[in-house]
Amino acid sequence: MRKRFTDHPELLRTAATVRREIPDDFKYDKKKLKHLKHVLHNTNVALGTLTSVLNEFSKIKGPDISPDGLLGGIGYIIPVKDIKQSVNSAVHSLSDVADCIADELTNPKWNAEEDKEVKELIKEKDEAIEKVEEEIGPDDVTVEEPEDDLGEPKDEPEEKDDNLHPGEISFPENKEGMSKQAGDALSEAVKISLLNFYK
Repeated sequence: MRKRFTDHPELLRTAATVRREIPDDFKYDKKKLKHLKHVLHNTNVALGTLTSVLNEFSKIKGPDISPDGLLGGIGYIIPVKDIKQSVNSAVHSLSDVADCIADELTNPKWNAEEDKEVKELIKEKDEAIEKVEEEIGPDDVTVEEPEDDLGEPKDEPEEKDDNLHPGEISFPENKEGMSKQAGDALSEAVKISLLNFYK
């Protein structure tokens, strides 16, 4: 399972810079809990869907579907590598969102410890994240470089770190920095859409 701050106290020092300042007189309205439940459920569904997208991409080699390493048409042309990295970034961002909302649902202030639906949603979340960990690994986001006329790869592949875990995968940016930019944009769009939908 994924490492969480509560399971690893040594990581709390890293998170110490982010603190919640909740007034003592704030009243938790349990009627509003339904919104968080809906957000977590839809996040779980989105996480499963995006995991399937990335898993499907892992079954095909880039050169088999694109001779130039690009997909799309007029106005919507994106490198295959950037698409995979963007979806991967969104998957891991949604995993974090799911963990966050699940932690909030177990906040004692909501008094939802015995809420059957909350327990089912957290189980659903755990299963969705487990699927991410089982199906997505470092090899699932690599893209084969197009070969030159002699049948040799144009660039030497980078050395792989066999100790990488799904939540710790890092990618080098391309020269334009598009991989990180595209991933961040997609992740932010998913978060905003979820928050606005239940606002």
